[in-house]
Amino acid sequence: MFFVPFFLAVQQSFIAASDPGHSGRGSPAVEIPRIEAEVAIDGRLDEPVWARAARLTDFSQYEPIDGRPAQERTEVLVWYAPDAIHFGIIAYDSRPDAIRATVADRDNIDGDDHVVLYLDTFNDRRRAFFFAVNPLGVQQDGVRTEGGGSAGRTFGGSTDKSPDYWYESRGRITEEGYVVEVRIPFKSLRLPGSGPQSWGFQVERKIQRTGYTDTWTDARKASASFLRQAGTLTGLRDLHRGVVLEAQPVLTATADGVRDPETRAFDRGSVEPEVGVNFHVGFTSLALDATVNPDFSQVEADAGQVTANERFALFFNEKRPFFLEGIELLAAPSQLVYTRRIVDPLAGAKVTGKLGGVSVAHLTALDEAAGGDALFNITRLRSDFGESSLAGILYTDRTRLEGEGYNRVLAADVRHVFGRMYFAEAQFGQSWTRDETGVRDAPLWKLEVDRTGRHWGFNYRIDGIGDDFVTESGYVRRSGVVTGSAFNRLTYLGGAGSTVERINLVMRPERVWRYGNVGLDRAIEGGESVDVSVRLRGGWEIGVEAGRDFYVLDPVDYGRYTVLEGGTPTPYRPLDEVSGPSFEVSGKTPVFQGFNASASAGIGRQAIFAEGSEGRVTALDGEVALRPNASLRLALSATYQRITRERDGSEFARTVIPYIKAEYQPTRALFFRAIGEFRSERRAALADARTGAPLLIDDVAVSGFEQDGLRLDLLASYEPVPGTVAFFGYGSSLARDRVFGPTVLERTSDGFFVKLAYRFRR
Repeated sequence: MFFVPFFLAVQQSFIAASDPGHSGRGSPAVEIPRIEAEVAIDGRLDEPVWARAARLTDFSQYEPIDGRPAQERTEVLVWYAPDAIHFGIIAYDSRPDAIRATVADRDNIDGDDHVVLYLDTFNDRRRAFFFAVNPLGVQQDGVRTEGGGSAGRTFGGSTDKSPDYWYESRGRITEEGYVVEVRIPFKSLRLPGSGPQSWGFQVERKIQRTGYTDTWTDARKASASFLRQAGTLTGLRDLHRGVVLEAQPVLTATADGVRDPETRAFDRGSVEPEVGVNFHVGFTSLALDATVNPDFSQVEADAGQVTANERFALFFNEKRPFFLEGIELLAAPSQLVYTRRIVDPLAGAKVTGKLGGVSVAHLTALDEAAGGDALFNITRLRSDFGESSLAGILYTDRTRLEGEGYNRVLAADVRHVFGRMYFAEAQFGQSWTRDETGVRDAPLWKLEVDRTGRHWGFNYRIDGIGDDFVTESGYVRRSGVVTGSAFNRLTYLGGAGSTVERINLVMRPERVWRYGNVGLDRAIEGGESVDVSVRLRGGWEIGVEAGRDFYVLDPVDYGRYTVLEGGTPTPYRPLDEVSGPSFEVSGKTPVFQGFNASASAGIGRQAIFAEGSEGRVTALDGEVALRPNASLRLALSATYQRITRERDGSEFARTVIPYIKAEYQPTRALFFRAIGEFRSERRAALADARTGAPLLIDDVAVSGFEQDGLRLDLLASYEPVPGTVAFFGYGSSLARDRVFGPTVLERTSDGFFVKLAYRFRR
């Protein structure tokens, strides 16, 4: 056993002696060697080729305080063969016994120590592929973009872990830290060609024990772009990528059961197998994707959300494989592309890529919708200009195949980065809609300016959405309003070794006006808040937020409401306005080796929109993540919300959602998961805001309800490589209606699910 660490020490000394290393300070350009060799990806950098690799050193701290030397040493070795680029990661750690590493499911290593490699293959400083590995070589990958929104999420300009790429990685924990070996084939990347090229490159290392994040270049948080501060890999030439051809036949089968609400009999339907196929043709900078009878089953269940007092449609992230390829190229501000609007497609085709400085994306899908089949066409063009700026145009079209209904949106946007830490963004668009109510059109616009400074930052934004603006291909929660917000941040940074590492003070006023009434009438809702968050040494975080919210209730929204006065229904008038303070406190532990936790508690005044009254809300949230060993993970969370009426203290609604998820992963390919979510809800009958008399909608009293439900999901999966999978799942829903239904939980529906897919690649 003595010879193993001795040999590793000699090997690493030989590597260090052969190359003095390239410091990341100043975002350098590093020429990496081309070596025609093959190595075994085993997490051992013992082949002679590694002594010839370029060595990247001298990392800097990025989080929580940028610009300081990294506390732990990291070295990254890099070279490339004609068909792939190779990385050797040597992560030294002064406490190797405290390294966080688990045999996790793909993309689920955020709670582990890990290293992220960013490859900006077009060197445009706007988009980069990222490949992350934990100390055992478990993978996480996706795309990081700067600006532009997201077609599958409510946020943009960040990392999207949904896409999966094929690459090799192996890692192991050593007496000095950990070592990981990575091989990324050029076939898994999009490239500007096969000739000489330079790539933007950054490395990020997360150390869970301290909560620190280090980067190879001395990236600063006082910047409008993270990718703009990357270094550069040069010397890349004669890359053998060729045309990537992929075909993925998919077989799915389901057997669903449901209980008849009248007879209480449980009936299971017949097994319904379906066969589909996905195709992918990847050129160097363009990709063509097509699907026939695609598998759009949801293997990952959507987490429950509280809906007792929700006014708008809820947003759920895109998780379906076909849409995720190149999804960042469809991204546009104001969430004008939201691919989950395509509910049940029969077929689809897509082209995505980049030609010179222009990104191109087009999606066509035939959707089998409840109101009649519809054809979707979404086109997005985006052009680079300046160092990190971009301008784009978007067109979406959803046309019903039966009748003459359609919805079309045309919008243009520009994002200009200037002065290193500033950006300004503008968007202007128009929608045209034809449906049963007639033909109408309306505008959409947005103006935003942002400063991301080290000690002082702000974001000022105003959005306008016309009364008749509709997007059936996007996600707009509310039309007919203008929203203005101002975000101001002051940051204190502690000295080296300080107990208090960072304090953020955020002041945020917001106002919402009816469209066309800005400056002519008072705001219909809004508020102000002050948020103080403190980060302590070791990764502890504490937050306190105090604010005030107000809502003007419009009698027009309650035109169908009446209240009984002396036995006679009379038109109901809600309260004119609801206003009051709110307060929330939150906390988060560091990511310990075996667990981490977070919790929040809040109280405040709130409008009860269903009855136009005033209420008080109490909300509690907590989550604990447990890691008993390297293969087992447990996540436990609970959400509690209770709304009482300000008028008399009576309860209007209460929701309790405990949730547990258990994951067991004996190997990187084999995975088992069980999810249990209990949902207990009750809501009182609607009542007059002033007198408490029963409210009627269309002359019918709206009674209360009390019901419980339990959702169970079991999944076993085998996924040796992305795209080749075997899923076996079972889901069951149980419910109890305490007013009209049974007194015990009763299974209301369930389903068995099987999915088999194999990806052929050449």
